[in-house]
Amino acid sequence: MGRRFIRDRSDWEKKVNFLALLGAIATILGAGSVFLLLLPPATRLNIAEELALSWIFGTGLVSVLIWTFGFVARAPFLPGLVATVCIALGLLTMKVRGRSAAPFQMLRKLRPIELFLGIVIAFEIAFIFYFSCVHTLGGDGLLNWEIKARYAYANAGVLPATYLHDAGRAASHPEYPLAIPYTELWLYFWLGDTNQFWAKTIFPLFYAAGITLLVSISSRLTGKTWPGLLASSLYFFIPQISTETGSAVVGYADFPLSVFYLTAMGNLLCACRKHDDGCNDGAFAIYAVAAAMLPWIKREGAILWLIATLCGVLVIWRRKKSPAYFLALLPGLFVIIGWHFYLSQMHAVSSSDFMPISLAALSANIHRLGPIMSMLFLEFTHIEIWSLFWPAAAFAGGFFLYRFRGVRAVMLIAAIAAPIGIYAGAYIFSSWPDYHDHVALSINRLLMHVAPLATLMISAVLAPGQTRSNQPATFPLAASGSSLNVQPLETCASIAGTRPDNVWIDRDAIRSRKPCLKLWL
Repeated sequence: MGRRFIRDRSDWEKKVNFLALLGAIATILGAGSVFLLLLPPATRLNIAEELALSWIFGTGLVSVLIWTFGFVARAPFLPGLVATVCIALGLLTMKVRGRSAAPFQMLRKLRPIELFLGIVIAFEIAFIFYFSCVHTLGGDGLLNWEIKARYAYANAGVLPATYLHDAGRAASHPEYPLAIPYTELWLYFWLGDTNQFWAKTIFPLFYAAGITLLVSISSRLTGKTWPGLLASSLYFFIPQISTETGSAVVGYADFPLSVFYLTAMGNLLCACRKHDDGCNDGAFAIYAVAAAMLPWIKREGAILWLIATLCGVLVIWRRKKSPAYFLALLPGLFVIIGWHFYLSQMHAVSSSDFMPISLAALSANIHRLGPIMSMLFLEFTHIEIWSLFWPAAAFAGGFFLYRFRGVRAVMLIAAIAAPIGIYAGAYIFSSWPDYHDHVALSINRLLMHVAPLATLMISAVLAPGQTRSNQPATFPLAASGSSLNVQPLETCASIAGTRPDNVWIDRDAIRSRKPCLKLWL
């Protein structure tokens, strides 16, 4: 009788925890959906893209709300206040979007190959959830990220000051931003306990969101859906992404950071088109929000924000956009300044992984550069954890530059190569007794930051039927979720030669006499 009571109670607790988890996720989605109101009316996103964007933006916003409201409130009022704001934002989005003529687009009917690849991806996402359930949090997931959520939960929702300036806890990186810890803290608020099992759920959700955004961005860039589906389905088979240390299932911040970086740079590439039908502004708005959140995810996010910002400046200048667009690049800077000001006021300690940067340190340690590059090359060719991903990405990069000459091609290659170069150069200033150990321990996780962008580049190369031309570009109507100017074939052909710019033409669409989309890239 006693055993049956304990079993029934355990089943009841699991059901309650599951419902609490759904409530936490729903409020995150509601908070993130408010950013969709920043998109111009011409922007069209299907429901899967809206959910993916609402999730990643919601985690950023909820964690910021907990941190900022924590200065004036404590639990139990703090989670109630944040929940009220999240619900209000969700209702506001539903009301405003409900008045729109087309709040979102439903998913179109898939072709057989697209349906097959979609089913494969669905099974892969299910496996990621399963792997997350059977794996415990990794070392950094516990000691660098979850520990902050646990300390904050025990201190009524606020990180204790003693933790921030305790030199004995410097190894847990108190200076790291709080997006991931406070998202876990939000789940703890709903669960009423520091339950690591349920907290791990956020990382498979980031994987699902990342794959969804990878497919949608690839579709908008290539005009076809299946290359993005194919590349995304193969992404699962990279051990570093799915099962290895630092993967998407062990509670590290590297994979969520890579999703934000993909969202920022992928949408900036979409915003780089010369033909502006309103969708470009929508893609630029998504880019600006995702880029602003990069420094809030992890310390390396400040580096990725700088690269994304420089690329954004290039796009604004090349497309001769209004100077007001530069204001959209400032929120990320405010995040960096605000967080560092908070750390200085709290006298937070920092880990001593790197020595201060100076010319003297550079000249004393420049001899490390050769071994560092050698170890980086070995990492690229480490089949056991990366499979053939980086050799394939290198080949795709060369072919991408050959096929897609122009600012977008250079920008995508730079967005992948620049972080790798900066990360490698940073090891010159490593203060570890043996810098080789520092490189070996962390380089695989740092490469994850640009892996989704490299996958996007591979999907663009997989798309067939694009050759160089001085004629207006034409794309099949089906693949993109954007609302573009539909033109019959005769109209597209009649304007041939009217623009001298280097653009693309889909010859398959001409041969099949399909309707086409007039678009200058």
